[in-house]
Amino acid sequence: MTTQSLTRCFRFPDVDFEPDVHLLVWRDKTQTTLTLHESRLLEALCYCAGEVISHEQLHNKTFSQLDPYEDGTGQHYDLNNILRPLTVKLNLQGKMAIPIEVVPHYGFRVPLPEKTCRLVHEPEKAEDKDQVTPPNQNEEEELSSATEEIVKTSTVHKISVAILALMATGVITASFLDYL
Repeated sequence: MTTQSLTRCFRFPDVDFEPDVHLLVWRDKTQTTLTLHESRLLEALCYCAGEVISHEQLHNKTFSQLDPYEDGTGQHYDLNNILRPLTVKLNLQGKMAIPIEVVPHYGFRVPLPEKTCRLVHEPEKAEDKDQVTPPNQNEEEELSSATEEIVKTSTVHKISVAILALMATGVITASFLDYL
């Protein structure tokens, strides 16, 4: 039995970044594990995607929430020591899967993800790592989030949306009648 968890996801063309489980999930279903610091740094960049974030802001967003007793030294972390191995992990056939642009004298920026969502994450099984699975013809269906599935298939969701629409219509009608 495997444990599934609902995780946040930033979807880019070649990779999904799941910060809650510190993973890069590639289109071929392989996974690359990130350290806590690499994941927090990339999460801060993705959260501000499209914007230039200064070195200081990135440092604060990456390390401000860490436990002060975590390593006992209270040391100042160097972003460059985290960015270097992260860029190696993001490299896919000589191209950055999530390009981290350095804007001289301003900061850093990553492009907007194709999609942000929540995914049901199922950890890789040890025996699955050796097996090659045939490519899925309906990859987009498989990559849909749990929320999208509820919206598409849940009768309760459809009924609640209909009730809310009727209530909104009633409120608008009542306010219109009060106006007259």
